[in-house]
Amino acid sequence: MKKTYKTDLRKTKGLLKRAMTLCLLIGVSQACSDDFLDQTNPNSLTTQSFWKNNSQLNQGLNSTYSALKNSNVLGIRDEAVRTDIAVPSGYRQATRPDEMYFQDFTANTKYVENKWNALYLGIFRANQVIENYERLAVDYNSDAAREEGLRVYAQARALRGYFYHVLNVSFNNGNVPLVSSVPKDFEEFQKALSSSDAVQAFYREDLQFGVDNLPKTYAEWESLGSNNLGRITAGACEALLGKSYLAENDFQNAEIHFRNVIENYNYALVEDIATNVTGIAEFNSESIFEINYTTNVNLETNGEESLAQNITHMVFNANIQPSSWLVMKYRAEKPDPADPANINVGANVYNENGEIIGTEDRMRLYSKRMGDCMGQVDDPDAPMYGVVCGEYGNATGVAPFARNRANMFKKFLHWNTIGGGAGEDRSTLMNNRSGINIPVIRLADVYLMYSECMIELGNLSEALRYINRVRKRSHLILLGKSTEAGAEFNNLETTYMDDIDFDSSNGEQPVTLDNLMEHLRFTERPLEMGLEDDRSVDLRRWGKFKEQLVHMASISYDYWNFEKNLNGKHGTRYKCFLTVSGEEPTTFTGLKVFNQPAEIQDVTVGAQKFNESIHSYLPMPQSEIDSNLNWDEFVQ
Repeated sequence: MKKTYKTDLRKTKGLLKRAMTLCLLIGVSQACSDDFLDQTNPNSLTTQSFWKNNSQLNQGLNSTYSALKNSNVLGIRDEAVRTDIAVPSGYRQATRPDEMYFQDFTANTKYVENKWNALYLGIFRANQVIENYERLAVDYNSDAAREEGLRVYAQARALRGYFYHVLNVSFNNGNVPLVSSVPKDFEEFQKALSSSDAVQAFYREDLQFGVDNLPKTYAEWESLGSNNLGRITAGACEALLGKSYLAENDFQNAEIHFRNVIENYNYALVEDIATNVTGIAEFNSESIFEINYTTNVNLETNGEESLAQNITHMVFNANIQPSSWLVMKYRAEKPDPADPANINVGANVYNENGEIIGTEDRMRLYSKRMGDCMGQVDDPDAPMYGVVCGEYGNATGVAPFARNRANMFKKFLHWNTIGGGAGEDRSTLMNNRSGINIPVIRLADVYLMYSECMIELGNLSEALRYINRVRKRSHLILLGKSTEAGAEFNNLETTYMDDIDFDSSNGEQPVTLDNLMEHLRFTERPLEMGLEDDRSVDLRRWGKFKEQLVHMASISYDYWNFEKNLNGKHGTRYKCFLTVSGEEPTTFTGLKVFNQPAEIQDVTVGAQKFNESIHSYLPMPQSEIDSNLNWDEFVQ
């Protein structure tokens, strides 16, 4: 059957080629007799009339950056629900079909097609800039023109490198068509597949060119003019090179690039995670690569892309929520009792009627990292739009923590800039639009990737050094011993534990290379980087994708009602708190919910359906198969 299909396909290709040749001959013969019809419209832009100078190269580059804003490039929602990070809408045991959550996606899945198209659109636009720079560069008559043109060219190549990196780690085992120039005719659109190795070699050259020719950081770009803030940097290219090697588990080469990022670019962690993901300090010292959005321009979506993003309202409306497994991970984090930042000074004290009867200084109930990343109804210390989580939902028209929003992600929300518990701006103008930038790579991510390399290369103390930098920023208990060679926070305000699960009740389990790797994979990375990183890539390269989904599906949970009245205004919050089945809430007295399935589980369908050879990568979309005659051939 397959042999017949291939023979028929070759015949079809031959017929199409002959048909194209005939059409071209007819066109030529008509042109010879009817050249008076072959006139150029002086009012229209063509390739020949447009690409004349650096200003127009910059316009083309802006169009390439615009392609970067397409939400399918990152695919935050769809990538999160196909992994261990999120569940769709407010349901756990989903009965409504969701192709990504159910591991049911195919070549016809809309997200698969949209992501592919968004990435190749960016590549097409970058190729236009690259080709026309190479044509114009020979005629530059000043150093200023040459320098400006080179910066445009380097950005276009860096962006093309990023688009190809995403294609390579996302689709078809990394084997995708390598389009290195603007197609000129039908034949050039019929690109055969290039091997994953060839694609990597190609885009790494682009990224290395960016390392060698771009300003190192956002601050350096801004020194060339404030309108340059947000352009891709050498630091971003260096970090992407590291990620490209890490995706292949090439830890030695990855380590080189991550160490360069850490030591040679002057990046620094900011005060907390929230500073990176809520719009209050964009392009900050931790930011290595972020996608710039805005709602300040009075433009509607033009049918192709928008200057704003819709992730904020997707998260706010609970279209994606933290997986139950992730919720339990956040709750289990240990705030450092010695760290003064974990003392809630002047916390309200309520009586049984919800009236404030005084204040007290007390330890945070949950970690600062959880408070920055996830909202939960019983968290009395973390604000949510100007009120504590237990009071959120009292404002008119605001959905509280109840029923279908047991927990909320707080990344990409304005929870720390909008007060009164009113939530996001839901005006008609702002409907589904947000100007919060989306980080692609930040320094904490590089620290954790570098730590993974150090574990693989056998350097435990160096791995702990950078994991603990990330933990200390969120005021958590640190791993290992204060006497370790890499221990940096040996003071009275820091607690170290040489116990990988921070639980002395089950016996001390000293930190080793093996258990630290497990901790990095299934605690540090998901809790620090959830919704931000390439989780599907990580689970795949670790060989843990199926295993993790099966593990998640094996855990049963119970729903509880939250009846604690914090301010005399709200009543019972229904089905808003999860525990592992058989356990009870420890922070409040609640009622277990029985009008539901006896047990709740995440990703039961997806865990059963997941097949490593089918679902660890996205397939090539059907639209590409239908339009590309060489979709199943490899470049020889």
